[in-house]
Amino acid sequence: MKFKRIKIKNLRSYKDQEIEFPEGSLLLSGDIGSGKTSILLALEYALFGLQPGQKGSSLLRNKENIGEVVLDIDLSGRLVTIERKLKRGPKGIGNEQSSLIIDGERKDSSVTEIKSKIVELLGYPQEFIRKNNVLYRHTVYTPQEQMKEIILEDPESRLNIIRNIFGIDKYKIIKNNLSILVSKLKLEFKSLQGEIKNLDSEKENLFFRKNNLILIDQKIKQNGLIYFEKNEIRKKIEFDLESIKKNLEERKSFSNEMEKTKIIISSKNDTLNSIKKEKTEILNFLKNSQYFDESLYNSILEKTKNIKLDIDELNSFYISANGKINSLEQDKIEITQKKERVFKIDICPTCLQDVSENHKHNILNETENKIVNIKKSLEALYLEKSDFENLIKRNKKELIELEEKKFNLEVIRSKQEHIKRSKAKLEEIEKLELLLDKDIILLEKHIESLKENILKYSFYENQLKNKNLELQNALMEEKSTEIIMAELKKELQMSNNEILILEKRIEEKEKSKNEMYRVSELIDWLSTQFLKLIDFAERNVLLKLRNEFSTLFRKWFLMLIPENTLDIRIDENFSPIIIQNETEMDYDFLSGGERTAVALAYRLALNQTINSLLSKIKTKGIIILDEPTDGFSEEQIMKIRDILEELNVSQLIIVSHEPKIESFVDNVFKVQKNGDISTIKTTE
Repeated sequence: MKFKRIKIKNLRSYKDQEIEFPEGSLLLSGDIGSGKTSILLALEYALFGLQPGQKGSSLLRNKENIGEVVLDIDLSGRLVTIERKLKRGPKGIGNEQSSLIIDGERKDSSVTEIKSKIVELLGYPQEFIRKNNVLYRHTVYTPQEQMKEIILEDPESRLNIIRNIFGIDKYKIIKNNLSILVSKLKLEFKSLQGEIKNLDSEKENLFFRKNNLILIDQKIKQNGLIYFEKNEIRKKIEFDLESIKKNLEERKSFSNEMEKTKIIISSKNDTLNSIKKEKTEILNFLKNSQYFDESLYNSILEKTKNIKLDIDELNSFYISANGKINSLEQDKIEITQKKERVFKIDICPTCLQDVSENHKHNILNETENKIVNIKKSLEALYLEKSDFENLIKRNKKELIELEEKKFNLEVIRSKQEHIKRSKAKLEEIEKLELLLDKDIILLEKHIESLKENILKYSFYENQLKNKNLELQNALMEEKSTEIIMAELKKELQMSNNEILILEKRIEEKEKSKNEMYRVSELIDWLSTQFLKLIDFAERNVLLKLRNEFSTLFRKWFLMLIPENTLDIRIDENFSPIIIQNETEMDYDFLSGGERTAVALAYRLALNQTINSLLSKIKTKGIIILDEPTDGFSEEQIMKIRDILEELNVSQLIIVSHEPKIESFVDNVFKVQKNGDISTIKTTE
């Protein structure tokens, strides 16, 4: 990998800066606090984003809301561009956007996905994704003070850091997981022990149950024979019972027929009683009936006819007399009125002459004579009229009497047909009465015959009762045997089920037993052979690592110490052991330059050892040294030239404010700070 270009906007002291990274070695020179380290932090942020525990406020420029970094890198001839943005929000500063452009193809994704892809592109193992860029920090860029912190750590912590850096902590993880696994296996072993606790007793129980199964099967066969015998007995009784029932059915048919016959007799008796009653009524009717006299009836008709003629004639006379009376009465009234008018008249209206008194008296006498004659005639007519009225009344009375006699005779005559029919009906009733009497006698004889037949079958009732009792007992015995059979079969089924369950349980326990042996062997193998193998592998890896690291560490340290008064090596905890005149010397008694030499040598040894072990990583050709000469003497600073030549990397970036180093590198970038804004000035 090679850094090609970086654009920084609103990060730390940089407002808007673009840097083109040249081939070879590069010195970032400038005063303390000018912004040199900010470039290194921008490079690391571009590659990996904010680290766990790192705050966005440590990168985003004060009072700015958005910061941005764009980094171009060359990966085996492929151009990869990484873009990241920081944004200030109400809840703090965080990543706003991350994107990756590979050969012009852009991919926007989450921070985690982008980091995972970059780790993959750099050839770092995926297990290092969550290790806070430990490989980058110890192969490419490690602040000098951080290296001093590793050296000053207690042995166990330092060894854990080394394990973490080189990925050897996986052996410790394996052993921890192995301990957890063995504990779980031991719990499983105890659980399996509990599961097979009663295995032997259950095997004995299975043996007993299988023997008991044979006994139950024998009992079923014995009871099957008994059941067959009981079944045959029951069938024989049922057959006899059916024969008895058939005979009783015949008896029942006789009884039914007798009942029907009784009903018929009862019906015929009812009919006989009914016709006898009807016969009595007819006889009483005939007894009280009158004879119709035809001659008398004809005589009455004749008399009635004559009387009616007489009445009609008398009515004519009566009407005529009455008319004469009315006419005479009218004449009488007119004569009287004329008389009265004559006495009142003085002049004749006809001749207009005076009417004399004589003439008036003559007219009056004449009128009186007429009135007297009219009265005599009226008296005779009234007498005649009265006679006619009496005769009419007498004739009408006689006519009513004759009509009554006639009606009575007609009533008698009308009954003659009914009497005739009654006499015919009486003859029919008498004939029917004889037939009914004969039928009843025959039916009563038939009943007597049926009674005799019924009596013949009476003894079958006792047989039926006895057979029913026998059948009931046979059914009970058969049912009892059947119940015993069913219970035995149920017991057989339950025993078979229990045996199956027991066999399955024993089979499972045998499996558990085998599993227990397997788990026991596995526990033993994991606790002894596998653990020894892991310890052996870890020791070999650590030994190889320590030997290689110690050689490189001593090489770089001796190059940085001009005098040959000091020697150095690494113990099993990767702690530096300083030796002066064959005497171990404590790190705290070293001078500042010597301590820096130890830290730089440790740093370079780590870089080369990691690059050697992890041969596929793409960052082997680049190294960044941050203030590598802090506290160095003039002679030690001059040794840096030898160090840089020995490193032989394709891209080297040094951050230092030491002017002499400018002559050791190919390119120098001056970092200046005006106010609170840093800028870069390149020099040839």
